[in-house]
Amino acid sequence: MSDGGREDGMGDGGAASESGNGSPGPAEQEFDFSATINKVKDKPCALNRIEIVGDERTKRQVIERELEVVRSAETLEDLMQSLSDAVDELNALDIFKTVDAVIDAGPDHLPNTADVTVTVEEKSGYGLHTGLYVQGSETTAEVSGSIKNFFGYAEEFDLTMSQGNAFSPKTRSGRYTLSWQDNRFLGTKSQLRAQVFRTTSSFLNFSSYSENKTGLGADWVSPGGAHKLGYELAWRELFCGRESNSASREVLQQAGHNLKSSLKHVAMADSREVAGALVSRGAAIQATTELGGIGLDPNMFRFFREEVEVVAERPVPILSGLETALELRLKAGVLLPWGKGCFDKPTYIGDRFFLGGTGDLRGFWIKGAGPTGKCRGAGDNEEADAAEVRPSTSSEGRIRDALGGDVMFSALAALNFEVPFAPALKQAGIHAHVYGNAGNCVGLPGYGRQALASCARELKEKTRASFGVGLVWSSPIGKLEANYCRVAKAFAHDKWRNGFHFGFSTSNLDFQH
Repeated sequence: MSDGGREDGMGDGGAASESGNGSPGPAEQEFDFSATINKVKDKPCALNRIEIVGDERTKRQVIERELEVVRSAETLEDLMQSLSDAVDELNALDIFKTVDAVIDAGPDHLPNTADVTVTVEEKSGYGLHTGLYVQGSETTAEVSGSIKNFFGYAEEFDLTMSQGNAFSPKTRSGRYTLSWQDNRFLGTKSQLRAQVFRTTSSFLNFSSYSENKTGLGADWVSPGGAHKLGYELAWRELFCGRESNSASREVLQQAGHNLKSSLKHVAMADSREVAGALVSRGAAIQATTELGGIGLDPNMFRFFREEVEVVAERPVPILSGLETALELRLKAGVLLPWGKGCFDKPTYIGDRFFLGGTGDLRGFWIKGAGPTGKCRGAGDNEEADAAEVRPSTSSEGRIRDALGGDVMFSALAALNFEVPFAPALKQAGIHAHVYGNAGNCVGLPGYGRQALASCARELKEKTRASFGVGLVWSSPIGKLEANYCRVAKAFAHDKWRNGFHFGFSTSNLDFQH
């Protein structure tokens, strides 16, 4: 590399001296950098040394770890490419304002070598975030403070406090979490996160109980995010409070304390690619497996929980000049107890599946479809009215508790298309869709052939269905939908309504354009 540079310099000097009139020669008028690089990019070029400037808090080994790939370069092109990749990795640590790299020729006595200087400017390391989120009838305020790179290992400490329905003591909820995260666990590109937490969740809008949970957990995420392995140890308390006089028998028998000890594995594969400003092409799948009841405590709920979600999307040339795609989405889950006498008591309500809402079954209220239990004190006339298949409002008095189920499925078929004559909506990431929904959620009475046949029959015969049209905004934090819904099939005690519904849903398989 150095030889080639000296040869070019000699040629330029000769041209300049021949001009004689002080005007710049042709080489001084224009320097073709790309042509020069193309001449020498394949010549041997080894790294001589790396100098790092600007690291005050950050440990030198953290930066050197990302630059290690540069040492294996054999040509100038390899050196530039590997250095570019290393700079991207350093920026991905999110602890530097800027990262700059300069390549210089090595010393004269070491031809075909290069010196690299990396200059970093560190961020302050302190952050504060506040937000107010509205989903359905619940409003949540959140405050989060973070400290990054305090010890110089690119680690992150985060304290998050959130409060839901702060002005409604009856349905108030909250979460307090202190976490530590290492984005380069053991020097790899995997991620490790550990946390301690305390949550209070009110489900009084759907059932007669609230739940406190205190515990700790850890999650490991593989490079690329295809796998996530986690463990959770939590002390759970289910209580009915003032609702104990009206709570259903099914909820009351679960009131009290229990210990949860579980391992969870999440696997995801995604082959989708961008096929337009609003649509994608391909398929993705996510499988979540959880094994609960790990330990010696005989009072723990021991369960195996599996949930699978699949989504496929394909552009279809239906509407001329408009982006149009067919989306198919299927979600299914099963919760199985295990251990001695596993069917002597029901599965824990906090581990079950619930159905209803924008993410599962449009037209139905959140947790508005599936098994329910009669609240005590609900009169016979009220019970007779509830046995009718009729619409309901979100504020309608609760006479039955949503109990959830052990087996669940929901399906969506939607035609997504660009809104005609509204380019501003397309630029904002908003599209229209015509959809059809189906789903069901049932309990599992046992492992026997007769019990399984009964479960399968109920799953098929009591499938709920809805259809409609609406607008979808795929925001960075989830999908916000405004739909006009028609419920095609519902059953007694379901909570649903024809008309306009606004909702928010999140899924790890939502594609970001």
